[in-house]
Amino acid sequence: MATILETPTSRNLRVRYATFHGEPGYAIRIPDRRVLFVDHDAQSVLLTTADIAHVVLLGDVNVAEAQALADFLAGGCAAIACSRAN
Repeated sequence: MATILETPTSRNLRVRYATFHGEPGYAIRIPDRRVLFVDHDAQSVLLTTADIAHVVLLGDVNVAEAQALADFLAGGCAAIACSRAN
């Protein structure tokens, strides 16, 4: 049986939804201030200064996921829309 090293997580990682050359994924700023792009197939690319022009940041992953969970706990989109005062 192989021993797998534990990957330490960092609290200062900045993860954003992003596109790179039109490909959806995540832009992650690592602690040494470099930026990785990770697509949905878990392929990562270390971005260079020239690549930055092709990256579109779409939103903070933590904020979006927290809001999605809050909406779900409130009954979902239909319940929220129907409970608003006009």
